Amino acid sequence: MAICAGCNNAILDRYVFHVLEKAWHANCIQCADCKELLSETCFTRNGLILCRKDFARRYGTRCAGCNMGLDRNDLVRRARDKIFHVQCFQCTVCQKKLDTGEQLYILNGNRFVCKHDYLANPGKLFLVLKFFFFF
Repeated sequence: MAICAGCNNAILDRYVFHVLEKAWHANCIQCADCKELLSETCFTRNGLILCRKDFARRYGTRCAGCNMGLDRNDLVRRARDKIFHVQCFQCTVCQKKLDTGEQLYILNGNRFVCKHDYLANPGKLFLVLKFFFFF
């Protein structure tokens, strides 16, 4: 007779769930973060049982601009080896959204400057660089 890892009671149910090499009642498997019951699908890592949303939040790909998780339905832009939300892929000086294929200048810290601002505002660009790197 199996003992449930969640409630420590005997499992007399027709089905026994095995997660992390332990036996569970269907109603005892829950997400370690949000406590949602996970009777159909769960994800595990480092001894934690997680729902899809919390697994993605903890271990999924993150936007290089805002460091928030990227959902599979998010629209993204790529620059070099980084991935960004579309709304995070913008000029640091004028906040213009940058399009795929548009010429841009990459600053340290995953920041960008559009061609227009790079060529037209070297003094302003210096202040932006100073703000992002020296404070």
